[in-house]
Amino acid sequence: MSLSQSLTAALDDFGTGGPGVVSATAGPHRADLDLVQASPVGISCQGLEFITSVRDIWTADELKAWGDRITARVTYLMEPLVIVEVDTQQVEVDIRSKTPTARGDQRGYYRINLDRSGTLRMQRVAFATADRHSCVVPFQLTREVLERLTDDLVESV
Repeated sequence: MSLSQSLTAALDDFGTGGPGVVSATAGPHRADLDLVQASPVGISCQGLEFITSVRDIWTADELKAWGDRITARVTYLMEPLVIVEVDTQQVEVDIRSKTPTARGDQRGYYRINLDRSGTLRMQRVAFATADRHSCVVPFQLTREVLERLTDDLVESV
C-alpha cells in the first residue's frame, strides 16, 4: 500500500471532526497531519510533516535538489513554490509561496522547511501588514489534493 493510500485509510479511521493527529507509514516514508478538522471531502490542518529515512543525513546540496524537485512537481497549490534559502550551516532548505495571496490586510503563503534528517514540515502562514506579525494558520486540502501531494512528496525523494 502506498503512503497516500495508507494516509487515506488513516483518515477514514479517524472519521469526521477533529482536532487530532493522523499518521501513516509506508516503507521508508511517514506522513503526519496535525488536523483541525476532517470531512469526507477534505481536511483542514495546522501542518503536514513528511519524514523519509532513505538517507541517515542529508547534505545541503541533496536538500536543495530535493527542494528543486518539490517545487517542480507541486504546482497545484494556491501559489507556486520557490526555494528562498539554502542554509549550509544548519543544513536546511526553506521553500515558500512565490507570491503570497492577499486577503484584506493579510498575506498568506505556504512555508516548507527541509532539514538534514529528511524531514519536511509544511505550514500556512498569515502575515498581517498592519502590525507586521505572522502566525501559522490552518490550510485546507481536498482529499484528492492531499493524495496527490503525498504521492508527489514520495516521488520527489
